[in-house]
Amino acid sequence: MRESFIVAKLRNAIKNCKDKHLSPFECGQIEALHKDRHSNREIGRRLGRVHQTIANELERGTTTQLQTERTPYTAYFAETGQVIYERNRLQCARKVSCLS
Repeated sequence: MRESFIVAKLRNAIKNCKDKHLSPFECGQIEALHKDRHSNREIGRRLGRVHQTIANELERGTTTQLQTERTPYTAYFAETGQVIYERNRLQCARKVSCLS
């Protein structure tokens, strides 16, 4: 009985977030929780978001860096994700054609 209440509450929280973009604050939370090795599902539960939204954000903001000994590694950065998000938003506008 208790579990169904929690599931219903989570679905309601997710329903309220549908069709809304992640805020920079939420991206920072994702970065911190991801560094603490939380799963996408756990991060989604904590933020009231669907786990696939978290996965999409992690994919968008993950970049390859070089360590001091020049070995590459990948890491998620909220700032990188925000820059890519803003660039993508500029490109998603309706195309206007002028017919003379």
